[in-house]
Amino acid sequence: SAPAAPQPVTPDVTPPVPATPEAPASITPSSEPDLDFDLLQPEADATAGLLDPELESKLKTRRTMLKLHQGLGLGMAGGLTAATVLGQIQFNRSFRGGGDDRSLLAWHRGVVVGTSLLFATVGTLGILAPDPVEREFRFDTVTFHKIFMSMATVGMLTQAVLGILATRNYGELDERRFATAHQVVGYATLGCVAAGIVTLTF
Repeated sequence: SAPAAPQPVTPDVTPPVPATPEAPASITPSSEPDLDFDLLQPEADATAGLLDPELESKLKTRRTMLKLHQGLGLGMAGGLTAATVLGQIQFNRSFRGGGDDRSLLAWHRGVVVGTSLLFATVGTLGILAPDPVEREFRFDTVTFHKIFMSMATVGMLTQAVLGILATRNYGELDERRFATAHQVVGYATLGCVAAGIVTLTF
């Protein structure tokens, strides 16, 4: 009989097992890669600037000085208002037939001196208050406050000169002229102070 035909041999090929985290049981924990990392800065480093003792000290000093600046500034505005009212009454008595007795002149001068000292103190606190944070210049309420108060500073100095000239020319023709100029500058100064206060309320 004829010999049997050889049967085809099928190779024993085992399909590859996909590599999954669960498959390789032989991998030990020590051979796994270290995945413990942060994409962001550590919290301590990110807030280091806010926790800087020197920065915190300067900000605390600034807050204290600006609170005094605000409180004394309101007192200064009240004193300036009182000085303006007294000055107007004295002006009416001296040059508008109200009886030229100069009884309010000493009161006016005293209030002016006290208000001027307050004004200088308020300005010094505002200028010397430390500002450790860099800021870009822009026209905001603080900028307008500084502009109005700078104008008020010029007005205070001008009033002082005109007031001295008016009292030195007592009884002369120039007295009324200097007193009128002193009065006009006084109202302008009071207006600048009021505008400087109002700008900070918005």
